[in-house]
Amino acid sequence: MRKLGMLWKLNFRAMLGVLSLGGGKKTAGGLGVLALMAFLALYCSSTYSFLLTDALSAAGLTEFVLPLMSIMACLMSLMLTVMAASGLVFGGKDTDLMLTLPVPAFTVVLGKVLALYLENFVFCGMWMLPTSLAYLMDAGLGAGGGALFCVRMALALPFLPLVPSFIGLLCGWAISFASGHMRHSSLAATALSLLFVGLVLVGSFQLQGFVGLLITQSEQVRHVLHTWLLPFGLLLDGLMGSMAALTGFAALVLLPFLALTWLVGTRYRRILSAVASRHTRSDYKLREVKTGSAFSALFAKECRRYFGSTVYLLNTGIGAVMMIGVSVYALFARDKAALIVDSLGGGAAAAPMAALTFCLLESFTNTAGISISLEGKTLWILKEAPVPALVLFGAKALLGALVAGVPGMACAVLLSLAAGIPWVPALALFSLALGLGVFVPALGLAVNLRFPKTDYENEAIVVKQSASSMISSFGGMAVVGAGALAWSLLSRWLSFAAFGFLAAAVLVAAATGLWNWVCRRGPEILRTL
Repeated sequence: MRKLGMLWKLNFRAMLGVLSLGGGKKTAGGLGVLALMAFLALYCSSTYSFLLTDALSAAGLTEFVLPLMSIMACLMSLMLTVMAASGLVFGGKDTDLMLTLPVPAFTVVLGKVLALYLENFVFCGMWMLPTSLAYLMDAGLGAGGGALFCVRMALALPFLPLVPSFIGLLCGWAISFASGHMRHSSLAATALSLLFVGLVLVGSFQLQGFVGLLITQSEQVRHVLHTWLLPFGLLLDGLMGSMAALTGFAALVLLPFLALTWLVGTRYRRILSAVASRHTRSDYKLREVKTGSAFSALFAKECRRYFGSTVYLLNTGIGAVMMIGVSVYALFARDKAALIVDSLGGGAAAAPMAALTFCLLESFTNTAGISISLEGKTLWILKEAPVPALVLFGAKALLGALVAGVPGMACAVLLSLAAGIPWVPALALFSLALGLGVFVPALGLAVNLRFPKTDYENEAIVVKQSASSMISSFGGMAVVGAGALAWSLLSRWLSFAAFGFLAAAVLVAAATGLWNWVCRRGPEILRTL
């Protein structure tokens, strides 16, 4: 236990160092980012918990808010850590050193997995606090409520994060296996990752229908909770007073977690060797190469890195995929879209909702926010190359603008056609997508220069957990939130078309200011990295 505790502390401090915003006190900075994650969990859970409790309370089904929000907590936590498991558990600079120590491989793996569990614990714990409060406010101090409920929730809460930790470890193992054993490892890992993310998204969408089914057929939902979703059914019974069910829930999630960790530990050295050996090539051939400009070569390199990296592509491209998917679905399901548009008051009134939809997705589709950090150990090659730093920044910014801006503009056009939005507000939507498309990569480059993370062993750490990744993604979403607040205040005096053109101009001006900062300070910062 002492060795496990030391390894857990080491991995926990390493995780905080990754989350750090920079500076000397990495632990304090990492705790600050962890606190930001906790705040986001509290905010999102508060929004959903009280609305869902009100809807279920009218049907006398208040207790069902507990398993529903528990499932949502696991899904959201899994979205945050599904790709981090492959980097945290199956990567790291000290892995080889750890395996040479007189410590079982199971202990090494468990120490790494517990760091992943801690991140899930913070998110799930903060997520379930508003849910518990909403339930108690509705149920009162009678049966199922009060101090005894709080005790039962405190006993169950440490076991809930084991669910996303187990699935994340399983996904990370599958991705690492594909990377180390298949010929086209990047393609195979991307396909597996897309499958996992697709299943999570499908589960999220099915949860909405689950709520409607609950109100009309509560017994059928209760049957599902005690068969296909047995852990959450036992959790519900345990929180309602059954200690046997609570014990069953704890055993049902703890034992598979420990079994999978032990199984990974027995094959850990083999997995790491297979992943490391995939970089070795023996098929080099002499052939002519085409010549071109330095910018085209750097842009081609950025494209190859982007489409050749599973974790990079999925985490920064999921927003683009969702923009295209939502807009195409709305275009082909015009009947359902027409009902929503009519309820909002017509095509012109639907423009703000369409803008909020694609702007939120476009705002966190930020490839530039981690593009400099991903250069890693090869950054010195670009620094020594006879190429101006602004050419490198331009190639990275262009990729970011294409990945975020093109799907955003396509989404604006398709949503305008699906909702029957008049051409002037539709042009304002297009302008918003264009302005955000140039603002997002400029913001990402500026943030990545300010908070670089080039000393990494696995790129999943940079993509999923670095400060630059979080700030550039959540910063873009904060800008969209500020725009939505401004519209709510100015909508009395401005039409949406006028506001859209004004907001697009502000975004372009902000992007210009950020790009000027990158041009002035970027080359100097790049030389010091």
